[in-house]
Amino acid sequence: MIRFFGYLLFLTGIIVNNSSAKAQDISGPPYESQMIRLAETLGSLHYLSNLCSDKNNLWRDQMNDLLTAEKADANRRKVLISAFNNSYRTYSDNYSQCTDQAIKAIERFKQQGEKLTEGLVAHYGN
Repeated sequence: MIRFFGYLLFLTGIIVNNSSAKAQDISGPPYESQMIRLAETLGSLHYLSNLCSDKNNLWRDQMNDLLTAEKADANRRKVLISAFNNSYRTYSDNYSQCTDQAIKAIERFKQQGEKLTEGLVAHYGN
């Protein structure tokens, strides 16, 4: 998990460095689909982690850090926040208590988040 946070922090730096003053295409940057999936992953982790352990805002804070670093316009910001919130709601509709499946899902989402950030760093980090 520490490695995942390290990648998220590194990714934050990449996003800031890759942001440009020129207007971007409506579909967003070339890494938009990965960012949306990362937002969904963070939303899932936020709900499930709070369900299965101490209540905290760790994953929401990570999402806010990504949004801050991304410096997205209002429309793009809305897309990323919606992805986070929709994923959060999906899991809140399906899990009302912590189960073995919820714990497995947390681990799966942590791995997925790590893979997403590794891929973003590897592909867009230069």
